[in-house]
Amino acid sequence: MAFQDFVTESGLKILAMARLSQCEYSVVLYLLNCSVSGLTQLITTEQEFASLIGYDEETLDRAMTNLAERNIISIKYGEYHQPADRRSIRVGMKWDTNEWQLTFDEDVTSQDAIVFPFRRDSNLTVLPSTETQTPTIKHPLPTWKRIVEAYLEGRDEELADEAMDKAERDAKILIDTHPVDQVILMLRHFGDRVPTLSLLASSWQHYQSIFEEETEKVNLMEARHKHHELDHRLRDSVDLLLKQKSSLKLNDEEITVLEILYNHRHPRRQLFWAYQTRARYPNLKSFFEDNSFLMLPVTSSGAVVKKRPHRD
Repeated sequence: MAFQDFVTESGLKILAMARLSQCEYSVVLYLLNCSVSGLTQLITTEQEFASLIGYDEETLDRAMTNLAERNIISIKYGEYHQPADRRSIRVGMKWDTNEWQLTFDEDVTSQDAIVFPFRRDSNLTVLPSTETQTPTIKHPLPTWKRIVEAYLEGRDEELADEAMDKAERDAKILIDTHPVDQVILMLRHFGDRVPTLSLLASSWQHYQSIFEEETEKVNLMEARHKHHELDHRLRDSVDLLLKQKSSLKLNDEEITVLEILYNHRHPRRQLFWAYQTRARYPNLKSFFEDNSFLMLPVTSSGAVVKKRPHRD
């Protein structure tokens, strides 16, 4: 049974009612996370696995043995002539919940998992919320706000209060599921072709496919022209400093660095090397802070290893 079928058949809800120990839940949740990542079987050692989930080997061994006896996981051991601390194990989930040996009543089904046991007895107690309660996940304001600001860029009409509340909610969902910089990149690329953040979150793969198709069509000459523009931009900044070298009281070493940047064929690559030793040039501190986004990281042989995003 695939992971998606497991979720559809209320496997997670049954798991919530399985009354496992804390260590057993840690093992199962770790294997579920591996499955979501495409790793259906985990090959490791008990010592390594125990360190990963934060338990001692004896506790982990009891937990996995119990889970295997209840048909929740499968375990296969490596060669038995190996020492116990070095013997490999192959661990994976068993997706068919009908084969699980659970401790609650036999008449409990996946549908019962929707209603918790205390609810059946009609003695549910609702605790009032208090302002001092701390949310489980709390994101700093600037993170999701960056997404909202990128979404609002270039839009003629301001969002109504209700629409803005939804945009903020959806922005927080997006930062839970995708890298912030990638979300902002997608928003800036598509602009008003993304009518709502909710649509971007629910149709991420669709937008990702379109993004890849469109970026592959970028004209090479245009990209080269953009590189030349950024080179000229850096040279203009350097030229301005050289003209003010007396008033800025630049020393000989600082002037030499600026002249190299101005005359070099690849000034942004040279800026990367100069930036590594910027502490030697105290009078150029503001220059490095203002132009660091233009530099191109390179290897020791001079090859560009990463294209940094630039500001418009």
